[in-house]
Amino acid sequence: MEEKELVRRALEGRVEAKTEIVRRNQDLVYNLALKLVSKPDDAETVLQETFLRVFEKLESFRQESTLRTWIYRIAANSALMLLRQRRSDPVTIETSDDDETLSRNSRMLASLDRNPLELLLDNEFRRALEAAMKELPDSWRVPFVLKDIEGLSLQEVADDLNTTVPAVKAALHRARVALRNRLAEFIVQHETGKSKTVSRGEKG
Repeated sequence: MEEKELVRRALEGRVEAKTEIVRRNQDLVYNLALKLVSKPDDAETVLQETFLRVFEKLESFRQESTLRTWIYRIAANSALMLLRQRRSDPVTIETSDDDETLSRNSRMLASLDRNPLELLLDNEFRRALEAAMKELPDSWRVPFVLKDIEGLSLQEVADDLNTTVPAVKAALHRARVALRNRLAEFIVQHETGKSKTVSRGEKG
């Protein structure tokens, strides 16, 4: 069923149309929520809140973007609202430098940058990355997810978080460097395993 017709039927109150909207978009919403809030229970809460808001606001959907994109924005906002409630204050991006942390983590810059595409195609690496992301503070993880994973612009991230582009850039830098450091062991094992495979091939 085409999107326009699906929305029309949902607005008429047809349960099957609403169910289909949820079916088509629930994985998108849950996966985004889990990346942002990091806890499955909280992600389930965001999932429920998102679709409550979707059907409350469906009349305001003007089809200037796809329904999926519109639902995505509602999901992101729902996740950010939950984070603010959980912390009792906004997701604040700190801009002060921690020279010791940056120095300790900077050794991973070149290592991860050598083969990001190859690693991202590796399921084991994705699991390691997701685990590492959960260890980041909200103020680093949220900008990283919105910008580097979900593809929002720096200005869009800044607007969503009620902060500035320079603050977003600073948070992204800290998140990226922290993740590279956290994944150092995986990178080394990956490179070592690849080298052994090449060596065996050369001997054959």
